[in-house]
Amino acid sequence: MNDIEVVLYGASGYTGEHVMWKLAELGIPFIAAGRNAARLKARIEAQPELKGARYEIVEVAHDEEALTELLRGRKVVHNLVGPYMQFGEPVVRAALAAGCHYLDATGEQDWKIHLRDTYGKAFADKGLVLSPATSSMWVSGLLAAESVLEKPGVDSVDILYTLHGVPSAASTLSFMRMCCQPQLRLVHNVLTPWPAGAHFPVSVPGMHQVLTALPWSGGGESLFYENDDRVINCSTMVTFINQGLMAMLVPKMQEFAEKYAHLSAEEQEAATNAWAMEIAPQGDMPREDYSQHRVLFTCHGRGTLVARSTATWGVTGYVMTGLIGVTIIDTLLKDRQRAVGFQPATTVTGPKIMRAALEDGGVFGQMTAIIP
Repeated sequence: MNDIEVVLYGASGYTGEHVMWKLAELGIPFIAAGRNAARLKARIEAQPELKGARYEIVEVAHDEEALTELLRGRKVVHNLVGPYMQFGEPVVRAALAAGCHYLDATGEQDWKIHLRDTYGKAFADKGLVLSPATSSMWVSGLLAAESVLEKPGVDSVDILYTLHGVPSAASTLSFMRMCCQPQLRLVHNVLTPWPAGAHFPVSVPGMHQVLTALPWSGGGESLFYENDDRVINCSTMVTFINQGLMAMLVPKMQEFAEKYAHLSAEEQEAATNAWAMEIAPQGDMPREDYSQHRVLFTCHGRGTLVARSTATWGVTGYVMTGLIGVTIIDTLLKDRQRAVGFQPATTVTGPKIMRAALEDGGVFGQMTAIIP
């Protein structure tokens, strides 16, 4: 175990399954760590892709001291234990203390802001990467935005995720709290909250019906573009083909604003956790189906006198998340990172490398310029 440089913390979850699978494909050894060694062992043994892979299973307490000891001498930790505002702090502090690059798969905007403001400089000063949202959300939106920013004069990006799938139990806990917290977009270089409970009808390329979309925490793109000289406006929305999920979320967001927004953080978290467990899938989820779990990432770019819009068709958000995680891990192991500190995965690897990895992995397909 002493020579293994990659730690997956929370590897027994659904996202962890996909990251382990893609690490094994690249022949990268890893430590599968978590609070329950038996569950880790069962998850790994159930994955045919991991037969012959090199890994170690480590049971570790969820506290800074134990995690620091685990990470000492390692190069990168990918934290897959969410919701991150509830469970992430000890892992980040341990990574910093151990001198280890930190990744996670968060969608939580308030967590990313906390990481940036509290730990961004400290990681940069040590030459370490601090890269939350190393996942389909929000990397896919960043790649869509980069495809329109290629056109000179474009300075504003309007991103939409159209997803088809079932969020895992851990993802459901995260997204329920995400949708009830303040959700920020970039408006004339200022992070500005969407109205509480905001939701909008959207027209999706390739579909006749109009869908309901939400700001979905505000996304990660607005934060990552906040200090980018190319961008003055950035907004992100998310819709699911399963409109029943949207119909359930909107009244919960409105109820939260009316009844819970003034309460303590602990009371707010308890409320959203309870709501999430009412709808979260139980037991192990099956693998995504490439013919069913089809996704689409669109971005409208605008400048003063120019515009460009693109649509990228893809599949399987969780497989995509595994590929994104492995792509940045491979970059860090080879010391090829293009930036340190608080950075999106696309900046660490470069957008072209990340897009190529997703295309080669069979999860990113046709990109169409709706407005060239």
